[in-house]
Amino acid sequence: MEDCHGHEHPLEILDTRVQWADLQTHLQKVLMTDSKCRKTSFASKAPGSVGFLSQVVLIDLNWFPPIPKLPKRVVLKVPISKAHEGLPEDVPTPPEKMEPLLKALFEAERAFYEFYRVHEHTETSLPPIPHFYYAARFEGNHEYLVFECLQNTHSFHVWDNFNEKQIDQMLHAIAQTQAFGYLNNSSSQPGLNLRLLDVLYDECFPRVEMAELLRKMPAYFGQELEPLVEKALASSDDFYDLRVEERICAFLGISQSLVHGDVWSTNILWDADDHDKLRAVLDWQMTRHGCPATDLIRFLNTCMSGAHRRQNWERYLNKFHDYLRVEMRGLPLPYTEAQLVDSYKQMYAMETLLYMPPLNPIVASANLEVEPELAKKRKETVAEKVRCMLEDIIHFAPFAPRSTKNNSE
Repeated sequence: MEDCHGHEHPLEILDTRVQWADLQTHLQKVLMTDSKCRKTSFASKAPGSVGFLSQVVLIDLNWFPPIPKLPKRVVLKVPISKAHEGLPEDVPTPPEKMEPLLKALFEAERAFYEFYRVHEHTETSLPPIPHFYYAARFEGNHEYLVFECLQNTHSFHVWDNFNEKQIDQMLHAIAQTQAFGYLNNSSSQPGLNLRLLDVLYDECFPRVEMAELLRKMPAYFGQELEPLVEKALASSDDFYDLRVEERICAFLGISQSLVHGDVWSTNILWDADDHDKLRAVLDWQMTRHGCPATDLIRFLNTCMSGAHRRQNWERYLNKFHDYLRVEMRGLPLPYTEAQLVDSYKQMYAMETLLYMPPLNPIVASANLEVEPELAKKRKETVAEKVRCMLEDIIHFAPFAPRSTKNNSE
């Protein structure tokens, strides 16, 4: 049929290097259909389509013959060698270093979704994610992931603070993720045990460059932060260690948990008509096995004010642990609440130090085209979180394991 895509028409989808014919073939296989994509199917870049080393494309599918069960729209996620558009140009990211990172992130996300697909029909708890259709392997510059496109959704940003209903649902979602991993032995899944932190921070964004980004934060968020930045960096000489997650788990005598690795506002989707209804958690490219407090720290740091987090973090850990107990379905818990609190104290400084530096360029970039008063309000909200995070890096630094020589430089 000339009006449908086929291998005689190897057209690329926008500038992704993915061909329509390949996408059609793979979707036909997973959807078990002979229907083809008409050439009236089209692709468009999603709003904010360039994320961290990835591009997101919306694909509207016009199937022939039409079958009601076939998806009308899917999301195509493609690795790209360009870092997040919010990062400044003076953060050097040599192309020869980006390729290993692209592959590591892509393979981690593909491994997670493949693991999810194998176990999604079991009786175990499932983290809330979009339906996963297909993942092409990382080879030949044609790698990509295909997901369900969730309609009518809303996302917040780091300058937004979640309410109690939203916090509660996310604590439950993190508990579901960990229980899903423990109950299905995710530690045996190939691709989920890559040392992503080594590849990301040691090889591509080393400590000296992250420190330079951190030192630029006072110029944007307020010069009163400068002494806190210097004190936090000085304390990091004792705790900076990319193997800290496994060391904490070994010290506490607990198994590493399945972590999302990047639980913050923009990776969480809510219903557009009911912002208290969680729809999905996105972007599992940092998925790995690590400290059970990792996702909790990043979530609490970014999705509420610093003052609120300080007053309530132990209460939220208690609530999270209760959810984990429910999701483990009567089986022994992987760690006690006391061990969770200890892991939070020991992990806080390192996890926060790794996350904070890009906040300056991300917020500055997002505020370029908004009204000055709104930009000022957003910046003030994030500045309060940053100040509290810096103070708490200093506060929790003594709890962190002392760094090892091979990861402290």
